Amino acid sequence: MSRKMSEKETRDFIEQGTWGTLIAVEGDKPYAVENTYASDAKYIYCGSKPGGRMARCIRKNPNVAYKICATDKRTRKWKAVIIEGKAERLTRKEEILTPIRLVAKKAGFREKQFDPIAERMAKNPEKANFIRIPLKVIGGRCST
Repeated sequence: MSRKMSEKETRDFIEQGTWGTLIAVEGDKPYAVENTYASDAKYIYCGSKPGGRMARCIRKNPNVAYKICATDKRTRKWKAVIIEGKAERLTRKEEILTPIRLVAKKAGFREKQFDPIAERMAKNPEKANFIRIPLKVIGGRCST
């Protein structure tokens, strides 16, 4: 059995997590990549390979979903959250640095570890694929 999570439970779960699945559409086919993420209560931030398939998908169609799940080994206790929205590509260094540092810290790296990545993305914005998704359309379910 399952139940709908409250908004607070959903947002708390987003804050606790570090790994999720970014889902986009390429033509008429879904495409997904797993990645690390961070949140600042307004947006979820994540990225994928610059110039890669996900970057191309998002440029053509920014409508995405982001899925975060956790379970025990026997799948008796679980939680799942989905965020839906328009991916906003971040291409300027000053708009990338703060969220990419959030991602680094949350993933256990030094805060400025990914600064060179932000520099590379800002130098080649056409290939950049660091995004934010507004935390407006969110939903969560969990086991009871």
